[in-house]
Amino acid sequence: MASASSKTNSSLFLLVLFLSLGQSQSSFVPIDTSFQRRRQTVRCLHKKGKRSLIKCNRYYHTKLCSSTSSESKCDELTRILRRYGFGSRLTTFSNDDLSKLPMPAEMYEGGDWKLCLILSLRPASSSAPNGNEKPPLLDVLAMNDDGLLKEKKVVDIGQITTVWSDLHETEGIDALTNSLQTSFNNAQESLQNNIFPVEKAMQNLYNGRIANRSRPQSHNHRALTKKQIPKIASQCSNPPHLEDLLRSLLKVGEDRTSRIVDSEMATDFLYSEYCRNGVEELMIRRMVGAQVLTEDAVSGGRFKRRSCQFVGFNSEAQEVHLVNGGWIAVDPSIKASTEGRRAGQKFAATSNNANEDTNVKKPLILTAADERIAHRLECLAMGDVWSSESDREEDEKMLELDVRSALNSMDLPLSPQGATSALVKIGRWSENANNNDSKSKRMNKLIEPWSPDLLDAARSLSIYENNGRESLAKICFSPNKKRPNKANSSPLADGLEGRVDLSSLPCVCIDAKRATFRDDSIGIRLRSSTGRKVNKAASKWEILVHIADVSDIYLDRGKTNGNIILPGKRDANVHLLRQASERRGQSRYDLPLGPLHLLPPVALTALSLATNKEKTPNKCVTLWAYIDERDGKLLEAGLERTVISSPNALSFAEATTLLEGNAEDAPKSLSNAKAIISVAERNLGLWSQRHRQLNQAAQKRENRLSNKEFISKELNVSSGTRTRDDGVGGSFQRSRGHRMVDSSLDLYAFAVGTLMSRAKQPIPRAAGSGADRGGRLGTAPLRRYIDGIAQRQALSVLCGYGEPLSLDECREASKIAARASDTIANVRSSKDSPMSRSRGSGNQRRQVSSLYNLARHLASTGGIQNQQQVKAVSTGHNNEVVILGVGATARCKRVKGTLKSGEKLLVEVSTIDPEKGVLDVLLVQRIG
Repeated sequence: MASASSKTNSSLFLLVLFLSLGQSQSSFVPIDTSFQRRRQTVRCLHKKGKRSLIKCNRYYHTKLCSSTSSESKCDELTRILRRYGFGSRLTTFSNDDLSKLPMPAEMYEGGDWKLCLILSLRPASSSAPNGNEKPPLLDVLAMNDDGLLKEKKVVDIGQITTVWSDLHETEGIDALTNSLQTSFNNAQESLQNNIFPVEKAMQNLYNGRIANRSRPQSHNHRALTKKQIPKIASQCSNPPHLEDLLRSLLKVGEDRTSRIVDSEMATDFLYSEYCRNGVEELMIRRMVGAQVLTEDAVSGGRFKRRSCQFVGFNSEAQEVHLVNGGWIAVDPSIKASTEGRRAGQKFAATSNNANEDTNVKKPLILTAADERIAHRLECLAMGDVWSSESDREEDEKMLELDVRSALNSMDLPLSPQGATSALVKIGRWSENANNNDSKSKRMNKLIEPWSPDLLDAARSLSIYENNGRESLAKICFSPNKKRPNKANSSPLADGLEGRVDLSSLPCVCIDAKRATFRDDSIGIRLRSSTGRKVNKAASKWEILVHIADVSDIYLDRGKTNGNIILPGKRDANVHLLRQASERRGQSRYDLPLGPLHLLPPVALTALSLATNKEKTPNKCVTLWAYIDERDGKLLEAGLERTVISSPNALSFAEATTLLEGNAEDAPKSLSNAKAIISVAERNLGLWSQRHRQLNQAAQKRENRLSNKEFISKELNVSSGTRTRDDGVGGSFQRSRGHRMVDSSLDLYAFAVGTLMSRAKQPIPRAAGSGADRGGRLGTAPLRRYIDGIAQRQALSVLCGYGEPLSLDECREASKIAARASDTIANVRSSKDSPMSRSRGSGNQRRQVSSLYNLARHLASTGGIQNQQQVKAVSTGHNNEVVILGVGATARCKRVKGTLKSGEKLLVEVSTIDPEKGVLDVLLVQRIG
């Protein structure tokens, strides 16, 4: 009992002492020592006992005592900043720390970032005119143009963007310097190789920072307001300095809702899937992030630099306190409006120059934002819905604001007709008085989505290719033709342009039912007919994968191999077509009035495979592959320039029906097609299975496709919607026909990549489609620029057709493809959102129907009032999820980072309105 009594007395004594301290110091912190606070403390003591007393006493004692006169000015300022949520960006270092090991940092000089080491602090010799304390100068060792830390400089804190306090671990200055220099060289190499999905990463990072602005103040009970700042500053020993500091920080936002990012945050989005561990790897990632953010501030316009902010300097300890800087997410409306106005002015000036009677035309130099706006104008002119509904998501509004500003600057109406006029004025599109196709009639204008010069170049190419096809037909299908017995005999046969004649072998082209331009087909041939060694136990067949040959568009006549002479083509016309391919990057098939193709349709028709036409040859690039039918091993493969016969065209559904039916049931006209695809499916299936077992990238790709198929079924099957077979409108199928074509193109990409690696030669790749992701390579040259240039490089290296591209030229081609892809990604960022997906009539009906089903489900299980939780799966697009069982889509909130495709989730429905198509969900937990 004595012990219990002593404990009680001790507790009461501490409580009385604590309350007396609170009364004596109430003038310093009136908020924390209020009567209500003391009552909460007493309740805490009664409920939780002595342990809580110590915890509460320590908290209040720290708060009260830290405001006494013995507290340094720096400690006072940092305490207040931490109190109001700015603690995570506070950083402190002293001369004593720097003497032991310098601090890495990013500095800004000459419009670019530089890596540096902070060596020491130089205290200011005097105070500022207003009486405030002057920040110290910094002695730094900056990196020179050769990537060496050798430039000694004195800079102010405003030149430092971000201090890398978290990487301050390496032992010794020499070791740190060497590590930073090595990491910088590795980072530059990574950037040159273009292995990062930069546009997607930066847009996701930007979206995440801007989304924080919409969080209510109730999200954080400590949220700072403008009205509070003068009152808080008045309690400080230097009110003007604190008030200026808080007002500046308020524009950025406190920790949980901050609009500021830095190179470390950028790495989370650039390296979203694969990361190695180690300090050096962290340094490489941060350097890449710093470079990407700097470039985005110039071209992307999403972020602007914010330097470190001076908090205070402790002269006794020679210690400086800073708020770490970085890059601020620019307000979307300001960013979009400014970009649109500049682009409109530039477009208008170009139009005026074109109307002037002069022979000198000034070249139009477009920034990344200009290209995005021009592409958005094309989408709008092709019928993309223009809406001003008040319930659309903010990023969707901002994406269209730049187009509005551009059209207003050109004095054009905000409509598809205005967009068409703008494109005609700047020369991107042209009026065609002789155009009578159905698409133009639907647009009520005789308009071609190409410039006049480009249309002339396309017609010239069509005439040339058609004449060449006729010449090949006379040779290949002549009754007196002498056929070589072996395919490996000299390919330089007269009249065949150095190609191997495969016109006697039937082949099959499997594609979507609505496909207009077909660029791949599948065939087989007996291995014994080639003269190559046959392993009877393995297989008697070679699988042939034919891809339409477009390499002459990307091959310069001046760069030819001595044994091959390129046909005497129109260099200027080919150059125009190549430029158009570079600018557009890839075809678009998701627009209401029709697709925007990579090249004019007349050129694509001439280059594509002519199907179901007797005695009509096609120029192709053919991969032959010898696969062991016992275990699926690829025994041998090679690449050839070939002439093939006209393929038998099948849809995916028709191919699947043939594969699933009996040979006797197949129509006589399709007997050859049935035999070809049966052998091909068996061989390709075995190879694919083995490839997935041995190749991690192939396994990941298979998982992605499986997730995509599952999501498509949830979107369409739940609502009873009939799906297309070409992937448009969110549809995605994987029938046996789909899988066989998919496997054949995977085999082509894998084999070509392997052959190029053995030859130790580079090949252009799109960002995010490297071998480590199982990306395709040269399989769709009619739809993607990068595939056309990759095909040209493969033929140069493996077939001796033209001079190979250098490593720098391959990197430049990859960057061109990335810029075009970034332009499309910026437009699709709004089209992929849940609200935009529901704008089309079919999709909108599906979404509304799904929401009614979800509402009925919630009502049957307790209703929305109970914050109903449901299962969902992520689509992998901007944190969009699909509610399982009903197919409704929504963007998931309260997500840290990004959701991966196929990720299983438990979400909470916060808002649902089927009539308006509104659904808001919050993340509860990841479940798989």
